Amino acid sequence: MGLRDEEQDHHDQIEKEWRAAQFFMAKGPSATLEFLVDDAKAQLFAYRAQALDGPCPDVQNGTLTIDPALRKKQEAWASLGDMSRDTAKRVFVEFLTSVLPEWKEWNDSYGEALRHAQSEGTAERILREFRSKIGTGFSSRL
Repeated sequence: MGLRDEEQDHHDQIEKEWRAAQFFMAKGPSATLEFLVDDAKAQLFAYRAQALDGPCPDVQNGTLTIDPALRKKQEAWASLGDMSRDTAKRVFVEFLTSVLPEWKEWNDSYGEALRHAQSEGTAERILREFRSKIGTGFSSRL
């Protein structure tokens, strides 16, 4: 295995962990995140925004001064400067793990099954449900 292959494997692992962490943030036990301090929430926001959108754009209006929580998130994002998107993904996962290490256990226990269930398309689910009803006597009423 060459150096290039090792770099690709490392990149693939970061992407896999990033996707799992994003899935946890979207579908995991949201009450867990509510107990994080505001600074931690702002950092998670900043790393995610940097990973998805790149460096923080300059703010041209004064709306951020009205909402302190939004201002804190904006400042955290701006503080990341020109951090690369890949680095932001890696640091996001590391930071989430430091403030909420249980997310990985949730992902291993529930996340994979939930992702699999959600990846099944609507058409397949409807067809499966229809077939199960046919098997239970539904077809006799057609």
